Amino acid sequence: MILQHIYDIATICAAHGIETAIISPGSRSAAITLAFVRYPEIETKIIPDERSAAFIAMGMAQQQGKPVALICTSGSAAYNYAPAIAEAFYQEIPLLILTADRPPEWTNQYDGQTIQQSNIYGKHVLASYDFPVEVNHDDANWHCNRIVNEAINASISRKGPVHINVPIREPFYPDPNELVSFPEVRIIKNTPIEGSMHRTQWIDLGNKWQNHIRKAIVIGQMGYSKPLHKALYRFAEKAGIPIIADVISNQHDLPGVIYNQDSFLNPQLNTAHKELAPTLLITVGKSLISKNLKLYLRNNPPTEHWHISSSEKLNDSLQHLTERIKIEPEDFFGEFIHHVGGKGSFSYLNQWQQANQTVEKKKANFMKMKKFSEFQAFNTVLEMVPNKSKLHFANSMAIRYANIIGAPKHKQIEVFANRGTSGIDGSNSTAVGAALSQKSPVVLFTGDMAFFYDRNAFWHNYNLKNLRVIIFNNHGGGIFRMIDGPKRQPELEEYFETKQKLNAENTANDFGFEYYCCSNQKDLKGCLEEFFSASKNAKILEIQTNSERNTEVFSEYKQTILESLKA
Repeated sequence: MILQHIYDIATICAAHGIETAIISPGSRSAAITLAFVRYPEIETKIIPDERSAAFIAMGMAQQQGKPVALICTSGSAAYNYAPAIAEAFYQEIPLLILTADRPPEWTNQYDGQTIQQSNIYGKHVLASYDFPVEVNHDDANWHCNRIVNEAINASISRKGPVHINVPIREPFYPDPNELVSFPEVRIIKNTPIEGSMHRTQWIDLGNKWQNHIRKAIVIGQMGYSKPLHKALYRFAEKAGIPIIADVISNQHDLPGVIYNQDSFLNPQLNTAHKELAPTLLITVGKSLISKNLKLYLRNNPPTEHWHISSSEKLNDSLQHLTERIKIEPEDFFGEFIHHVGGKGSFSYLNQWQQANQTVEKKKANFMKMKKFSEFQAFNTVLEMVPNKSKLHFANSMAIRYANIIGAPKHKQIEVFANRGTSGIDGSNSTAVGAALSQKSPVVLFTGDMAFFYDRNAFWHNYNLKNLRVIIFNNHGGGIFRMIDGPKRQPELEEYFETKQKLNAENTANDFGFEYYCCSNQKDLKGCLEEFFSASKNAKILEIQTNSERNTEVFSEYKQTILESLKA
């Protein structure tokens, strides 16, 4: 039977610029699957595991800058999308989720693969819709068309996931003699009207600016933007103020950027660094990794805190927001440069730069230690990452090491991490989605727990020859040895660190990846050139380390920095 209202979904998606659909196999979703598979302008990929499929779709949407469609069957399949949908919601990544469903009268009747799917993702989607079950009347077809247009427009304009639940009656497979066609359908375009701030508003902000001597810009997670990079460079050069940026801000190549804040804003030095606190704080981007930076700014509140974003969400994570300025950051700094007057306090900027440089010198010396640990290994591999790589960091220690060491400079590298919800699930899959979207090298730094948790990311039939995975295997959740609370508990190893004995060689063999393994600095340096060289398949490098030693070395690093700043 031809279900034309469902086949029309693919036509509408293509007209709105959607190029890719990730499908997990199922029967109830057959009509949706066939609509996208048979539509000539949409690329489709089959990913069996729905949890991995959703993160892969998110990784692709992140690279493409447009929604990717997700398609699954009814029942628990839809729930497996939930972690990635929550991540996409907080990272503001567009996704179109299409879940097939049983007719509503069968809900709660103990029928197979039938659960309560309406509004299943709750507040973690921008909007949720239910297709009509019966489409015999023209109004029902009009309703279906309107829902798809409205959902896609919301996903694009508001930046995030949207959900359409599609109840389908049998029969839903076309007969062999039935021809599937894609007639022209109505497309509702969303035409945004770019607003602009009034001249008097700029003057008012400029007057406020002049009231402060200690001014700083802090940048959280955001994708690389060349216009923003240029605007920040010009603004900082004229205003003479510090720009403090986490590794996920993608501003590591900005001249003079402060990136060692996680090391020198130690809570034990809060009194010594009191003079670094800005009275006017301007923030850009989403989440911050550095707990030390967040605590410092919360405990030393600015008189004014402006957050610059075009998003509807109110970001007050530092607890002192006084003004939300709804504008694209590159537009703000591009215009505000004309209202800031001369340079700020040179001594204030110099204080931030001196602290940053002190840490950088001590860090470089520390990395020359002969004692092998994942901290030095991380630094060694990071230095060898190829130019123009898409660099992905799993959560837990991988992203923390990256934020302390910093991204390689002058290599045109972009940094990604699932910091919307900061879970370990989906790190592999997000990197796989990135690798499937482009030819550039995609490099994932991950711990063993995050890697083994998401092995189904590789369970499909697509070549990932541009993917390189570096696993720091300390055989457990080593981060818990570094946190004061759990490391003091007798249950540390079994209930927090969760010791495991796996290595990645079998996983590499299962999926046809090339496999490298090392446990000392000499072997590590010796294999990196070959590891990063071009090949016909993905590669895994497993670095075996000792959790106790990792904790010892990392504690030594923090103590070295603390003593150098006290001096």
